[in-house]
Amino acid sequence: MKPNLNLIVRYCGINKQAIWQQLVQTNIRRLQALATIATARVTLEWRHGVRPAFRVLTQLEVPGPDFHAEASGYTLPAALAKVFKNLEKQIQSRKQRRASQWKTNLQLGFGNSRGSTGLAGARA
Repeated sequence: MKPNLNLIVRYCGINKQAIWQQLVQTNIRRLQALATIATARVTLEWRHGVRPAFRVLTQLEVPGPDFHAEASGYTLPAALAKVFKNLEKQIQSRKQRRASQWKTNLQLGFGNSRGSTGLAGARA
């Protein structure tokens, strides 16, 4: 895990176990290859009398809008898998959206240059 990542794991109704922490770290490490994550907040929750009983809430602080995801499952690993799959889809979607915007801007002739021939509305 990169040293500048701040990982915060909360346990609600679940006893803290090294296996849960390791599972969260492994998944965050996988996401870190896709996006620059400053802080990851993960809440692992067991709810009495509710089905599915396990719920995972996440917030990833990244440059730009943060990523949020929530998932429930009958087992904690199932809920974790769902939430990290959701986060991965969000990250990929944002990357694809940025790439398509970049391609559109290039096709329209809007480059990164901001010289005297820059975008309309620029001061002359």
